[in-house]
Amino acid sequence: MSKTVKLVRQGGETSIHIDVRMEDTGDLLLSGQDIGEAPQQIFGKDDYEYWLTVPATEKDRVLLALIEKIYRGNPSVISELREFLESKGIPCEFHSF
Repeated sequence: MSKTVKLVRQGGETSIHIDVRMEDTGDLLLSGQDIGEAPQQIFGKDDYEYWLTVPATEKDRVLLALIEKIYRGNPSVISELREFLESKGIPCEFHSF
């Protein structure tokens, strides 16, 4: 079962729709569609679709890279990430002594 998250919904002369989902294979798939003026000018048709696939075997590297990008240098990383995970219903364990 795949789960899709809508990342971008932008209207205007060019509508842009970008989603991300986890495929049944475990791959991470980002897909987009531009409709309107920009693709018409660039490609001669008003619809442009595109995909970016990250293989399941590389998702851990993506996760680490994103955590690094978002939280590097942030001394509150553990509490902020814990709060974020809890807000999304993602299980985590926090320990201290």
